[in-house]
Amino acid sequence: MSGLKSAWELSLEKSNKLVPELGKKRKLTAGEKEEIANIRSEYKAQIADRDVTLQHKLSHLDNRVRPEDLAEEAEKLRNEFLEEKERLEKEMEEKINAVHQRKS
Repeated sequence: MSGLKSAWELSLEKSNKLVPELGKKRKLTAGEKEEIANIRSEYKAQIADRDVTLQHKLSHLDNRVRPEDLAEEAEKLRNEFLEEKERLEKEMEEKINAVHQRKS
């Protein structure tokens, strides 16, 4: 392997020199890794469930809405889904960060 470093490696070294505590993260235990994997799995399932619900609502939209309002209602449903997805992803990241922040 060559002795050349990638831009990413050089940037990482520079950031570690500027903010030394960034490079000193503690290692996660096996239990913490499993907990993070469970959190991710749970939230991905919730998001997938919301997506299936959205697709179902969109496929039946023409039965509930006047034809001239279809596009507007579909966009409204998609926006609601995106907002809910963003909220769930943020919540997931907060829980994962809480696991990272715990003291051993």
